[in-house]
Amino acid sequence: MTDWAAYRAEFPALATQTYLNTAAGAPMSRATASAGREYYEATAADGDVHWDEWLARVEDVRELTAEMVGADASEVAFVQNASAAMNLIAARLRGEGDVLLVRGDFPSVTYPWMAGGHGVSFAEPGEGGGATDAALAAACTPETRILALGLVHYRSGFRYDLEALGQFCRERDLLLVIDATQGLGAVQVDLSAGHADFMVSSGYKWLNSGYGFGVLYGARKHMQPAAHTAAGWRSARDPYALVSDRLDLSDRAAALELGHPPFAAIFGLGAALVMQREIGHVAIENRVLQLAARMRQIVIDAGLRVAPDDAGDLRSGIVYAESEMAGVQLRDELLGQDVYVSARGDGIRCSAHYYNDEDDLDSLAAGLGAVL
Repeated sequence: MTDWAAYRAEFPALATQTYLNTAAGAPMSRATASAGREYYEATAADGDVHWDEWLARVEDVRELTAEMVGADASEVAFVQNASAAMNLIAARLRGEGDVLLVRGDFPSVTYPWMAGGHGVSFAEPGEGGGATDAALAAACTPETRILALGLVHYRSGFRYDLEALGQFCRERDLLLVIDATQGLGAVQVDLSAGHADFMVSSGYKWLNSGYGFGVLYGARKHMQPAAHTAAGWRSARDPYALVSDRLDLSDRAAALELGHPPFAAIFGLGAALVMQREIGHVAIENRVLQLAARMRQIVIDAGLRVAPDDAGDLRSGIVYAESEMAGVQLRDELLGQDVYVSARGDGIRCSAHYYNDEDDLDSLAAGLGAVL
């Protein structure tokens, strides 16, 4: 049986506040913070003498990341953030055809395609934030060849069925690009069946790894060197040959990293993934969905309005609730009760991860009761 209290104790921030805001930015565990700090301390003490060791550790974390999503390590790259990853993909797929997006998705999902010169069309979402197959099909044009969307909607918490999306795209000969930032680390994202062609994610939310890096997955079939639209010295098949007058690029996703890895951030991710693997990704998802279900009922009981329960078993750790009180005001009032949530639109967004517990949800209920 999982000792959730023991894992919770690894996150010092949870001892001082009711933290229901992982969807905005997550606290770090002691192990994650220590991993980054140790890198800086080693650099201060020894300079660059640990270079080879650091590169080996990066590959260890790449393996952990690939294992989590059912990919091969050759398909995983660490880049600046999810926006940078999506821009790399958009540049890579320029000329492949038009892109289908979902109106109301997070701008990091839509802007790279719009700014990159792609033809785009928008599917209209339902009240829960996600677009149905019928809505996606209606927005497709004869030129549409790419579908790009957030796997979990950043505001409502609506989660798409990845297998169903893959089937939708195969039937229409579309490439599927997903932003898993609001799901990866909380709910299972399995790429092993080939449903998605590309995936991006930031690390500072449900991966509990802080700012400064993002994860990019590109299916091996899309990693042909000739398709690279950006290159740096570490993009070469043999970077340390330092050949500068001809291109011989790697067919690994790591070629998209271009230059030096952000060691501290990657080592922090490694520590976070070791903890998540120890708990088990199935156990984490079950825990997150259980907490979110009760959180949803709490905001309903407080008189707030939530989107229709049209996502069934595909819910995430996010609950969005509209209020007659302005969202910013309600957020601030709850903060006065030491309950930390986000203001989004006309309401508040609450989000629970595996380190939250029933006491946090009781505090949310009490805070809403006091404020409303």
